[in-house]
This record gives sequence, structure tokens and C-alpha cells, in this order.
Amino acid sequence: MTKLRTLSALLLIFTVFIFCATSQISAEGSEVLPWGVGRIRANLVWDYNGDMVVDEGANAGQYVSIAVIDTGVYYWTESETIHYHEDLEGNVLGGKGFRHWMCHVEENDNYEDIKGHGTHVSGTIAAVDNTIGVIGTAPKTKIYALRLYTQDPAEVANATRWAVHPYHYAQIISMSLGYDYDDPELREACDYAYAQGALLIASAGNDGKADDIDYPAKYTSVIAVGAVDQSDPIPQRASFSDMGPELELVAPGVNVYSTWLDDGYRNNSGTSMAVPHVTGVAALIWSSKIDPEYDENGNGAWDNSEVRDKLKDTALDLGDPGKDDSYGYGLVNAWYSNQRPPGDIAGSTADPSIPPDGRVNYKDLYVMLQAYGSKPEDPHWDIRADIIIDNHVNYEDLYIMQVHYGEIDP
Repeated sequence: MTKLRTLSALLLIFTVFIFCATSQISAEGSEVLPWGVGRIRANLVWDYNGDMVVDEGANAGQYVSIAVIDTGVYYWTESETIHYHEDLEGNVLGGKGFRHWMCHVEENDNYEDIKGHGTHVSGTIAAVDNTIGVIGTAPKTKIYALRLYTQDPAEVANATRWAVHPYHYAQIISMSLGYDYDDPELREACDYAYAQGALLIASAGNDGKADDIDYPAKYTSVIAVGAVDQSDPIPQRASFSDMGPELELVAPGVNVYSTWLDDGYRNNSGTSMAVPHVTGVAALIWSSKIDPEYDENGNGAWDNSEVRDKLKDTALDLGDPGKDDSYGYGLVNAWYSNQRPPGDIAGSTADPSIPPDGRVNYKDLYVMLQAYGSKPEDPHWDIRADIIIDNHVNYEDLYIMQVHYGEIDP
């Protein structure tokens, strides 16, 4: 198999990894499943029957909060009431602005996005389940919009520390940004946040170069994410995506359709667009019941390192076998990472076994065998049976089912 890449779009010091479409697109009147969300099979986790409605009791990222450190989020105010983008309304917890000036960083309450980048990223993570626009990777997760004013690394460092403060603790910190140099204050803030239990995810970079992962993605405390394109059946590394030994995962990052300013929508490309896919899948894992195989400290709950391990272990291996500089561990996989154990931490009976009945039994095996050997163009193709998400139902998918055969949701 081949592994993927993604990145190409610098904004001076702060690489706002973004490749913008030339025109803004409206999606009024109908809801679209963006190709990236579908390619990593996030929708199978929360929409079993394919009706673009989150199933009752399904895991859609609830109970998880995410700090999106970016350009803020689009909103407007009427009679002192804040109204967010209609496809994010209900999923934004609030935010903060961080402005570097006179050798220090001041915080303020203005986190309005005037560039669109942060709004686009937020939509890929958490666009709500409604009848318009798009739906996100984890449509019930909540976000804090942390706006950077000058894109100075000091602003990112302060926003990172804000995110893990006990008053507004975020389990995940999403950073679709990067620098070509190491900043000691930013490194310290990332290491501190990871030590406090947060999972940090950042863009690998958009120069298309080898051994050129940007900071903070290059830090060991941060997951470096590259981008892949829409190649079929196996996506390829985007030509702009940076490579290097620090690269951990790849995700869709070309022509990603998401929310924009003025309640609009548009396509963008870049490793910035790949990061929120990984962020959303991390939220889906974190809001599921702990998988005993990953509960390293035995505390019965997900920890950042455990979520990180599951993201790596369940990724679709691309390129050279095993981890490599072009694709890391591979394409993030929402479906496989939510296979076992089923249900969520609230005790829901919903689960991602192929028929959602709380157990892996002959019904699941029947679906698998009916689809065995198929690819998307075949009449007996069943997307649910493609646990590995390589667009081929084969022995690897059957093996996963056999490993869990007979398991029951406790």
C-alpha cells in the first residue's frame, strides 16, 4: 500500500496551512457528508442507518471538549446575545482572544473569526447534526475557540496553557498552524499541557519537503498530522504535505468542505484541514467506554496517551509497511478505533458492532461473509464490513471480527 502526505500554504511566521477555493459555497437546504468525514468512516460510528441523523444514544463525541487554537470562530451579536455559525450553534462553549504586544500577551473576550480558517477547522470537528450545510467528524463534541491575533508563538503558548486551566479544561487541543523554528516557550507550554492530560494535535506543514515537520507538531508531546488526497481506492499523500520521522498520522486534507464566514461554506486544502479530522476521531475515542486493552493505568477511563496509542494502532497503514516518514502510522480510522468495546461512557446500549445489538455474534459474521472479497464497485459491497477502511473487505477485516467474536457490551 502507499502512504499519504499533505501541506502547502505558508502565512509568514505562522503557517496558516490553507489552500482556499476561489469562491464561497452555500449549502442551504440540505446537509452534506464531507468526503473526508466519510472516508475515515466517522459517520458509521454515529449514523448506523445512513440517514444523516445521529442515532439515538450513539457516540458522537459528547462529553469531550476541544480547544481550537486558530483564528477564532464566526459569530455575530444581537442584543448582547452571541449567535454562532448556524452549523456550529450549540457546540461552541465560548472562547478567548490572545494578542501579543509590548513583549507580553493580553487576553480579551473577542474571539470573532474574521479570516475564516478557524471556522472551517471547527466545522470539520463539530458541525452539528441538522438539515443544512455539513456534519462534523464528532457532531456532539464541544469546542472553545481560541483566537490568535498576530500569530506569534507566545499567543499559542498562552492559549495552550489557558486550555488546560481547571476552570475550562479541554481534553484535546487542536492546532492547525505551524512554524519553521523551535520556540522554547511554545515547547514548554505543549509539554506542560500534555503532562496535564491533554492530547495535542498539530499540522505537519505545507512545503512538501522531506524531514521538514513544523513546530509544534515536531514536539514529542504533539501529534503531527499530514494530509492525503481523494485518490481512489487508496488516498495518496498530498504533494504539499511535509514529511519526517515525527509524522504520526495522516487525514483528508484536499478539497475539504466545511463552514466559513457569514454562515457560508467552502472548500479548503492543507494539513490544517487534516488536523480536525484526527481531532474529531480522538474525541470519538475519548467519549467511548475505555477499551480494557488500552487502559494502561487501570483507572477505567481514557487518558491522552491511551487515546494516542489507539489512534496509531487502528490507522490504515499506507506506504512502506509500518511507520514511515510520508504517512506516519497511516490514515486515521474512526470506524476501527470505535469497534470495541461498544457503547459510550454514559451507559448507552448503542454500539458499533455491525448490527448494533450490543454483541459480536453470528449476525455480524453474516454481514462480513456476505461482503467478503468485495470492493465499492461490487454489488455485494457493504461499507460496514470494511473495518480496516482500505475499500476491500478481506481477511484483515474478518480477523478483527473473529478476535471480538462473542463479546457482549457489559
